[in-house]
Amino acid sequence: YARSVSGQRATVSKMTAEDVHGLHRRTWIRENLVLSFSGDLDQERARASAERILAALGQGPPLRDSVDEPSGPRGRSLVFVDKPERTQTQSLIGGRGTRPHDLDHVALHVANTVLGGTFTARLMNEVRSKRGWSYGAYSSLPYDRHRQAFSMWTFPKASDAAACIRLELDLLAAWCERGITKRELAWAKRYLTRSHAFAIDTASKRVGLALDALIYDLPAGYYDDYLDHIAGVTLEAANAAIRQRISPENLVIAVVGTASEIEADVRAAIPDLGAHEVVSFDAD
Repeated sequence: YARSVSGQRATVSKMTAEDVHGLHRRTWIRENLVLSFSGDLDQERARASAERILAALGQGPPLRDSVDEPSGPRGRSLVFVDKPERTQTQSLIGGRGTRPHDLDHVALHVANTVLGGTFTARLMNEVRSKRGWSYGAYSSLPYDRHRQAFSMWTFPKASDAAACIRLELDLLAAWCERGITKRELAWAKRYLTRSHAFAIDTASKRVGLALDALIYDLPAGYYDDYLDHIAGVTLEAANAAIRQRISPENLVIAVVGTASEIEADVRAAIPDLGAHEVVSFDAD
């Protein structure tokens, strides 16, 4: 998770042609490949096409999933990425999130929709509509084969960055302490149910979800029973999931901006801040 797929100068400069060819030989093998099809073809034609593709590939041991369960941050820390002459900032506030095999995964998904999952959620209403600090303000709960991070994202101008971050932390604390309301629950469930149609309205989208279910090791029926799972979320379950999974005390706040102008104000805006560091935007 901590390594960018684009690499770093120190590693890319040392890369040889054999490194690239060797990686290709190890990864592009039959045991690592999943083929999916959609469109005007039947299972027999799809299978024949898949067999022709697989026949052209080598064989070998499949790649192993060796990622450990992430532990998440302890306390609140700030990473300030210093980029000179930035008039706009980028800020991410996040911590340990969820994974699809958590029994409260869908309940937390519904609760997060209220906090920052749509254009009319709490974050957008408070940050954009009321104060005009950022064009967008969202919270995210992505999934993967392993537990992913929960995060909130905004991009205010430099002079608003500290106040915006403080507001986000306050909204997060209120969400964790008091949860969502019955009215918000009904709205979130209605939104998620109706918008799901846009995830399955073409054959390619449906086969894409089937592929996701396999690659990400999703629970059986994750998408097939999605609407039933959403409908079954209660207010008690949604609020319990927030308390169980999200910790407002254990966060990483990452900001891209001009340190000489706003870093001190950002630090002062974060209650109970522990570790903090400033790194150059072009550091390896």
